Amino acid sequence: MKESLSSAQWQLVSMKSSMEIIGIGIDMVEVSRIKQAVATKKRFLERIYSKHEIKLSDRGKFRYEEIAGRFAVKEAILKAIKTGWRRGVQFKDIVVLNEKSGALYVTLNGKAKEIAESLGVRNIFVSISHTQDLAVGLAIATK
Repeated sequence: MKESLSSAQWQLVSMKSSMEIIGIGIDMVEVSRIKQAVATKKRFLERIYSKHEIKLSDRGKFRYEEIAGRFAVKEAILKAIKTGWRRGVQFKDIVVLNEKSGALYVTLNGKAKEIAESLGVRNIFVSISHTQDLAVGLAIATK
């Protein structure tokens, strides 16, 4: 295999193959469920999301699909780090933001960070996708 790859390609393959996957998580949420929670639960947004995660679209409209996707990926991260809410993790311990390019990145704080570090997690790769009705989040935790 090495003969058919350039040196740079081989280094990339070597680097990727040395990443050990600790856990994978996936979660799906109905956008209407999040929309209803925002409308009926007084402090839903403040309890679940950091102020940086809550934003309006360029047209000044609230994007429920985005918030639902962030909710789903937070759940997926918990699965990837082999825990749940019962171990003292708060929703706001997991912050999902976008780089200028639009790519997602995750910051862990508090109990979520403590649990991830105890497992040897060095990176969490995430992806979100959504339709008008459903949002899905995927997380892969690696050493």
